[in-house]
Amino acid sequence: MMMIIVCCINCLLTQNEISCFWSASQSSLLIRQNPYRAVGSDDVSVKITHCGVCYADVLWTRNEFGDSKYPVVPGHEIVGIVKEVGSNVQNFKVGDQVGVGTYVNSCRDCEYCNDFLEVQCVNGAIATFNGIDVDGTIMKGGYSSYILAPESCCRWE
Repeated sequence: MMMIIVCCINCLLTQNEISCFWSASQSSLLIRQNPYRAVGSDDVSVKITHCGVCYADVLWTRNEFGDSKYPVVPGHEIVGIVKEVGSNVQNFKVGDQVGVGTYVNSCRDCEYCNDFLEVQCVNGAIATFNGIDVDGTIMKGGYSSYILAPESCCRWE
């Protein structure tokens, strides 16, 4: 039986280049440091402070859908503090509190994306975890220390 351990990872990091995270694969759980891609012009870099626990996290960790990309770093209900913003970001600044949901990118060009319905993107929205990021790496979800998301996928009201 696999146990999911959820905890707050408070790495003593002073820059965004490294992200610590819990990762799950088959029957093991480990902690790793991971290189962090550069913040893009539309990106918001978020230091994660909280992440909800959802049964979907368990399902993907166990590969119940048959498409898990290991190491799986679950968590898709994220709250954190903005640490860096890209040059085109207009609605967030360093120090703001922000939420990041289930998806962190889309094609931004189809009819749904143009109507602010990115989650219905006909070319495939990129999930907060287990998706493929713009640099080709596997997305790491809310059980990591940082996440990058386009401004359009960040909310706080």
